[in-house]
Amino acid sequence: MQNVLPNPPLQVRYKTLLWILAAAPIIGLIALTDQLFLAGAVKHTMDIPIEDILAITAILTFPHIIASFIGFADPEYASFYKKPLLKGIVISLGIAIGCKLFLDGPFILFIVAFYSIYHNIMQQFGISAMMLGRKQTLSYALMKWALVIPSGLAFAFVMLSFVPEVVELREQFISIDAFFLVAATLLAIRYYLQIRKEADLPKIGVQYFIGNIVCMYISYFLIAGGYGLMAIILSRVIHDCTAYWIYMVHDQNRNGTKNHNYLYALPTKLGIKPFWLVVPIAAVISTLMLGIYDHVDTMAVIISAFNIMHYYIEGHTWKRGTLHRQHVPFV
Repeated sequence: MQNVLPNPPLQVRYKTLLWILAAAPIIGLIALTDQLFLAGAVKHTMDIPIEDILAITAILTFPHIIASFIGFADPEYASFYKKPLLKGIVISLGIAIGCKLFLDGPFILFIVAFYSIYHNIMQQFGISAMMLGRKQTLSYALMKWALVIPSGLAFAFVMLSFVPEVVELREQFISIDAFFLVAATLLAIRYYLQIRKEADLPKIGVQYFIGNIVCMYISYFLIAGGYGLMAIILSRVIHDCTAYWIYMVHDQNRNGTKNHNYLYALPTKLGIKPFWLVVPIAAVISTLMLGIYDHVDTMAVIISAFNIMHYYIEGHTWKRGTLHRQHVPFV
């Protein structure tokens, strides 16, 4: 049971989410083409300073985060989520101030890398479990953590590639990643063997599950081949496009017939549907906010604080029975 309100105008279709995964083979093909025919020209263009890598990461990350907050301009939502919102603000401010006082930029980026990857993997494989219609067993949980560890290390390696000591450990990073990726694959195979004979096992759920594993391998080979920034972009594209689609469906179902959100008040009067407003509004707000910060350490603190606020709140908004879930049917 999804606890969705009856007759919502829009739905999140599993086929749409599956097609988003196509970004992985496309980006992998670009890297392969670069190696075989372009003499690494694409790779050389990604050899940029950490400030630029951080800026690209912020540009890709922030609109998604802001999009997740747009719903709270709805008074009913603000009231319903009041406690987690207040706790999230306190936690985020505490982390931002603590990081600024006691930590430096590289260590903050390391924390952000692990937290971001944890959130991404839990989202993708949470959706996989929902598509499969199965509870997450111990093998499934261990598989997710076996993916979080190498992915977090790989992300951190890319983000800290300006630190000489980290660069010297490249081979060790790659070997550790390979070990955990193989372990995760074996756990994934074990899980699939446990459920494959069940008569009502959805084919699209199996495809999405396998597709996410394949994405992990493509990301690994991108990083091992020196396309670390491309691997980060791939991760963001899949995670963010999936989230944007869910937000767009949610906001249209919630505000399409009767608007409840202050940010949509004027545009909806002009006939613009909330479905088309989520991403542009998030992009504008993100651009204004990111334009304020031009120092790498300050930007790292801001990104980490907003990321943690986002992850904390998302852990509450998408629980079964919440207002968000009532407006997002998955089919």
